[in-house]
Amino acid sequence: MKTAILGTDLSAASDRIIENSTEFKLFGIEKIILVFVLNLRSIEDFADYNLDTAQVKIDIQKDRLISLGFEADTRIVMGVPAVEIMRQVKIIDAGIVIIGSRGNTWAKSTLGETASEVLHNMKCPVLLMAFDNKPAEKRDSEMKQVELKHFGNYIRQLRKQMPKIELLHKTINGHIFLTTDFSDFSENAFQFLKNQLTPIPKLTLMHVQDVNRIAKHLEDKLEEFNEIDTKRLQRLKEEFSKLHPETEIKVVLEYGNPKQLIADYIKASQVTLTVMGSQGHGYLGEFFLGSVSLRVARQAESNVLVIPFHKKL
Repeated sequence: MKTAILGTDLSAASDRIIENSTEFKLFGIEKIILVFVLNLRSIEDFADYNLDTAQVKIDIQKDRLISLGFEADTRIVMGVPAVEIMRQVKIIDAGIVIIGSRGNTWAKSTLGETASEVLHNMKCPVLLMAFDNKPAEKRDSEMKQVELKHFGNYIRQLRKQMPKIELLHKTINGHIFLTTDFSDFSENAFQFLKNQLTPIPKLTLMHVQDVNRIAKHLEDKLEEFNEIDTKRLQRLKEEFSKLHPETEIKVVLEYGNPKQLIADYIKASQVTLTVMGSQGHGYLGEFFLGSVSLRVARQAESNVLVIPFHKKL
């Protein structure tokens, strides 16, 4: 996975990702292709950029990547962002797509339209970079009453209160969190993470006994399930430690609502990267991201790496 595609909207959000791109070396990335799509769905894109102005901006981003030690190249295309990014993956044979989960073009909600479409259709790993989504401070009531002659001062004060666009975490490789239900999809994600050569300081492996499945008919077997799954988590820990003896590994077994418990743990434990497996292309040829994984991808207060499952024939 030496080549990555970084979907850029040429905004300050994309600049923040590039400034922290040395973190991507965790995945063995050596070359980054910047892809900017003039969005046919967005009149705003065409108001902000033409091909010439976009090329100037993307070249600045390319030069910054080169200065940080990467090989870099650019692609500017017209079309629907998610479709064009996926097309570039096939053309370039990229090993991973990096995209902002929040930002300008990407963000209409907690997970932007483009990020959501890429996540649901990509056949290679997708890394969602999370942004700080804290609201701007409320304007002082006195500022609302400012006189017209002081309008310039008003504007300057207002700009000071505009929220800065910053990544939620400056590092990816601080505390990595892998959720598992012991399925082939989770095992695939675990093997991907285990085989990374970069040292990993801290790893948490979590399994949640789903109260929605157990409470009605199987609660009397919870102790038995806990015993079995504790051994499964320990097996993963030991297997990971063989390749990464430097890693501090914690195993967590919980009982309750997986969506809520996972989100709470990510926030409370200052997780910097959540790794999850997806089911890839299923029986109907559709990408399927489980409800728990989708909830985490939408709302996690961490970066999220989704690993698609490819069944070996």
